[in-house]
Amino acid sequence: MRNKCLIVLFITMFLYLVLAPSAGESYELKKYKEILWAHLERLCSFGPRNTGSTGYQKARNFIKEIGAKYADDVLEQEFLYNRATGASVRMFNIEMVFKGVEDGAPLLIGTHYDTRPFADEEADPSLHSHPIIGANDGGSGTAVLLGLAQYLSEHKPKKTVRLVFFDGEDFGAKFSMEMFLGSKYYARLLAGVDKKLWPYCVLIVDMVGDKDLEIFKDTHSLGSAPWLLDIIYDVAKKMKFPQFKENVKFSVMDDHSAFIRLNIPSAVLIDFDYPHWHKLTDTLDKCSPESLFAAFSVVSGALEKI
Repeated sequence: MRNKCLIVLFITMFLYLVLAPSAGESYELKKYKEILWAHLERLCSFGPRNTGSTGYQKARNFIKEIGAKYADDVLEQEFLYNRATGASVRMFNIEMVFKGVEDGAPLLIGTHYDTRPFADEEADPSLHSHPIIGANDGGSGTAVLLGLAQYLSEHKPKKTVRLVFFDGEDFGAKFSMEMFLGSKYYARLLAGVDKKLWPYCVLIVDMVGDKDLEIFKDTHSLGSAPWLLDIIYDVAKKMKFPQFKENVKFSVMDDHSAFIRLNIPSAVLIDFDYPHWHKLTDTLDKCSPESLFAAFSVVSGALEKI
């Protein structure tokens, strides 16, 4: 009888170890790993999603579809970007609103959903004119925010959360003024309204899906919102996600930059070591569900502490 009990105990422990979620992966959150990956697969199936393209229109509709399903409100912010050539380009920021149980300034979590219209980091100049799929750069952050939309519909936030999908982040040539266009436009609108309506803080999620994910601290984020990084990295440590590295490594210009200029505490989560950045090889096979899940879990956990 004693031997039978020991065998049952051994089998029970074995099944627990095999079936139990890995570090940071609670039973409640586990379902989101598949949800996030499905979102990224869907986005990549649209092809390149550079502003104005067919894939871009499909992505825009998909984001609004998810918003209509989960958010308290979905807003689309249309604006015209006037190029130096005289041409005007229609762009759209998309915002999902999740009302909090407390009053006060909202939290803004942002990403960009557009992808690079040219592969300017390719070694072969003949490839520079080709638009990229942007699985990681444009796709991963969008997938994480779409997952957060479902999460926030199921877990009402303490503070109101605005999930903002920016257009035109990757629109222009490197180091030009034709980048981060959606966030710049959003920030200009904020500059014209009462500061009581401003976000409490801004967190940008960009390039967080690659298989070898390592998210170091950005110097601009550290200067603007050290307390926000403390919360995020403390959550990552407690949830045992080693993808979040405590070291400071890069000074990144991204969609958080426009809000830093307004003195709104702002930070970016990004893996800037990604070798397929702005290349045709930035495809789905370079990404992993585990990386998306790590970013999603830490951001959702941090929301409860901000």
